[in-house]
Amino acid sequence: MNETLHDYLPEPSLNSIDGIWTLDQARAWDAAGTLLADPYGECPMGSIVFKNGRMIASLCNGDTDPGMSGKREYSSYGGSFTFDGQKLDVFVDIASEPNRIGGHQLREATIEGERLILRPPLRAYGGLLQQRELVWRRVVPLPVTK
Repeated sequence: MNETLHDYLPEPSLNSIDGIWTLDQARAWDAAGTLLADPYGECPMGSIVFKNGRMIASLCNGDTDPGMSGKREYSSYGGSFTFDGQKLDVFVDIASEPNRIGGHQLREATIEGERLILRPPLRAYGGLLQQRELVWRRVVPLPVTK
C-alpha cells in the first residue's frame, strides 16, 4: 500500500483554515473593475501557515524575469488570527513592512474545498487603487493542538 503524509492527518472541517497553503493565483482590478496585470507576475509564489490561532504568510513575484522595472512584489506578515468562515482578521506582530506591525490585516475569505480565496479591502498599491484576490490551495491540513 502506498501511504502518504495525508493518510495520517485528520480531515479539516469545512470552515477550518488550519494548514499549509500555497499561492496558485493572484489577480487585481482597478476601482472601476478593469482587470490589471497579475500583481505577483505570471508565476506567483507564496505560502501561508495557519496553526493554533497564529499565521505567517509570505508571497512574491516568482517569474524568472522581473520585467522592465527589475522589481518584484514581495510581502510577508504574521500574527494571531481569528476566522469565522467568511472573514479573516490578523493582528500583525511581524511584517516585512514595519507600518503593518500592531495593526490588523482584514480579508474577506471563502473556502471552496481545498481552495482559500482571500480578498483584501480596496487600497492603493503604487498609487493605484486596486482590489486584489489571492487564490490559495491547501497542501497539508494541520491538526489543532494546544
